[in-house]
Amino acid sequence: MTTVKANVRNITSALVVAAVKDVQSRQMSGVLIIDGAPKVRMANNASLDLLRPILGNDFSFSPNCEIPPSLQKVVEDIKRRLRGHQESCSVMLPSLDICVRACWLETDDHPHLLLIVERASRRDTVRAALAGYPLTAREAEVAALVLRGYSNKRIAHSLMLTEYTIEDHLKRIFAKVGVRTRTALASKILGVREEITG
Repeated sequence: MTTVKANVRNITSALVVAAVKDVQSRQMSGVLIIDGAPKVRMANNASLDLLRPILGNDFSFSPNCEIPPSLQKVVEDIKRRLRGHQESCSVMLPSLDICVRACWLETDDHPHLLLIVERASRRDTVRAALAGYPLTAREAEVAALVLRGYSNKRIAHSLMLTEYTIEDHLKRIFAKVGVRTRTALASKILGVREEITG
């Protein structure tokens, strides 16, 4: 197991704080620290806001609270990846457009899991969702453009292919994903809140 040593006293003494203007649109990252029990040792409000759709409206973090069942699967997946001797890992939650980055923190008693929860870009979310299907690189590229609302003609022009080739790619994509239409593809990959045109 690889751990990251963090000495907070040394880190804070090296910080330089300066006023930053015009950065209000950027949302603060969520931070959670989970001990070996596993219990939530620390969580900021941003983590609660970002995870609210899976935690529910009634949930609130408190020091040493149990990990909510809706988050346990994500934490177990992260621990499994980190046991594979990775220094850190990232997990995408496509339905929420969220990326969870994780690493181990070494403490005096035993390692804790550090989770950084951030809003993911739509492109990263689509890429992660498509990675779960056996698509070729070109099929994933075509599917991503379909999910951006591109017509077959526009996809063909963008990729310098014919519309017939795009139609062939779409047939294979639909078969591999298990859908029949562009709208069904968007529903399966991105969730029902998305609408596709073209």
